[in-house]
Amino acid sequence: MRISNLYFLLYVLPALLLGACTFPVLIPETEAGLGAVSGNSADIEAEFERLLACVEESFPAENYITNELLPDLDTAWEPMNCESMDQVKVGMSWILNDGGAPWYNAVELGFFNDVCLEAELVRGGSGLGHLQTLMDGGVDFAVSAGGSLIPGLLTGHDGADIVAVGAMIKHSPYIWLGLDHDTPQDQRSEKKLTPQDFIGKTIGLHEGEGYFFDLISGRHGISPDQVELVVTGYSPEPLIEGEMDFTGAWLINEPRLLEAQGYMNWVAFQFSEWGWDDYSEVLVVRRSMLEENADLVRRYLAAVIQGLRHVIEDPEDSAEIAVRYAVDVELTTEQALRRYELQEALVAGADGLPLGHMSAERWNRQVASLIQFGQMELPMCE
Repeated sequence: MRISNLYFLLYVLPALLLGACTFPVLIPETEAGLGAVSGNSADIEAEFERLLACVEESFPAENYITNELLPDLDTAWEPMNCESMDQVKVGMSWILNDGGAPWYNAVELGFFNDVCLEAELVRGGSGLGHLQTLMDGGVDFAVSAGGSLIPGLLTGHDGADIVAVGAMIKHSPYIWLGLDHDTPQDQRSEKKLTPQDFIGKTIGLHEGEGYFFDLISGRHGISPDQVELVVTGYSPEPLIEGEMDFTGAWLINEPRLLEAQGYMNWVAFQFSEWGWDDYSEVLVVRRSMLEENADLVRRYLAAVIQGLRHVIEDPEDSAEIAVRYAVDVELTTEQALRRYELQEALVAGADGLPLGHMSAERWNRQVASLIQFGQMELPMCE
């Protein structure tokens, strides 16, 4: 496996430095996005349905997603006879941590080689990650941490012509993370949070995440003056210190940091269950590659999905492989195994579709939410 250092310098290091800043700062309403969506819940729901109908007619997901090249999981894995090997570059969604396990498995266990590919994994970073690199031709495949970036690029970026060909995580890992003080610190919480649990609380959000509060307040009847929002960093320390009650986080990341410090009583509000259900770790290619070399895309997907299956079927072996390949973090097999446990339901999904497959309806609903809460513009639907 070859790893490019350029994106670590351009994207990851600044993000890590930013993440070290955890001092809470009050978010003004204009920065938080408060008031971007107004009206009662019924009016907001009616507007969402209007936007959804417009999206389905004017910008349907079938134009930029496909499941057609994903492998048939009922077919036994058999290596191909290779006369030559195709070299491909894969732009990862983030630094090389245990989130890359399916790709590490595909390299280490020979799944890429079995389909006549040699893969270079290029570490990713914040912002657009490798979607821009993909559009510029710098990588052959990109992994997007958030699926919502794709329709936004297609409508707002000249020359963007990319297609989502699979999703490794079927539900958004984004959560509001807190500690359940009614549960002993060394025990797991069984509490199920609702939007009303945030009334009278302080919530730490990263810069630009105010729209998540807009969604909760608009759809579930919480007034902005009932919650205090502050800007925070990427560490759960403010929760431990009592500086805030909840903080924006990813289910597969920050809870493990709390557990490492002995806080097993964390509790999570999962946005995927309350109206924001984005796909994550989305597999993306240029449309030109899809049209000119669909076989290459098909082989790549077969290897990566086989790597994902190995995570599910043999998490212990996958964890051991990840410890060796996740060179950007200090990682133990126990930590990797915990990640696979936390992400299991997100990977399998609740849609009844095979691994990697996506629902056009889900994409359309997400785009309607993006428009409604000010994260995307679609002039024909305004």
